[in-house]
Amino acid sequence: MINIRKLDEPAVLLKHANKWKFRLLKIINEKKVPTEYLLSRYSHPEIKKKLIEETNGKCAYCESKLLHIQHGDIEHIFPKSLDQSKRYEWNNLTLSCITCNQNKLDKDPNLNNILNPYTDSPEISMIFLGPLIKAADNKGESTRILLDLNRTYLIEKRQERLDKISLIIRDLNNYGLPLVARKAIYKDLIEIEASDSREYSAMVRQIIKCFEPSIPLDVKAA
Repeated sequence: MINIRKLDEPAVLLKHANKWKFRLLKIINEKKVPTEYLLSRYSHPEIKKKLIEETNGKCAYCESKLLHIQHGDIEHIFPKSLDQSKRYEWNNLTLSCITCNQNKLDKDPNLNNILNPYTDSPEISMIFLGPLIKAADNKGESTRILLDLNRTYLIEKRQERLDKISLIIRDLNNYGLPLVARKAIYKDLIEIEASDSREYSAMVRQIIKCFEPSIPLDVKAA
């Protein structure tokens, strides 16, 4: 998990969110049943598109890329089941994989100490031992356990990334390669492989930091 910067609110929410919320709360207060159309207005394509851009098409919690295997769920950071007034609130919406969404479900993130990828610093609260997440504080531990962030699928996928990064770092120390080539590999490692857009970037950045002392100075020099 990494810290995510919230993008500007989509026009459709700026225009309609308060109207949708007022209508929904009125129906609930009258003890009537809202239509599925009204309940699902937060999944408008414009909103989904902005969330995909915001999260780089990754689950906000486990950092798995979504779009090539699943469409991803629009996740309510504070569960809509606990507070319907937050159903259309832009700052309460993100993108998550199906598994993380189901694991989090209707858990109150405040009471259950679940990290918020927008307002917390996940890369401080969770560290990596190889492909395994280890918590650095109570909030990190609660998040790891409740969202099952060391489930088999994630360990296997993170190991694949770890193996790739390890090969790249090995090339940086391969003196049989021209210096200019190793510099280019290093630049790609820092600017692309460790970027927010890549899967499991929190792990990748921690790995690079761990191996930084072993990378030749002439490779890192501008």
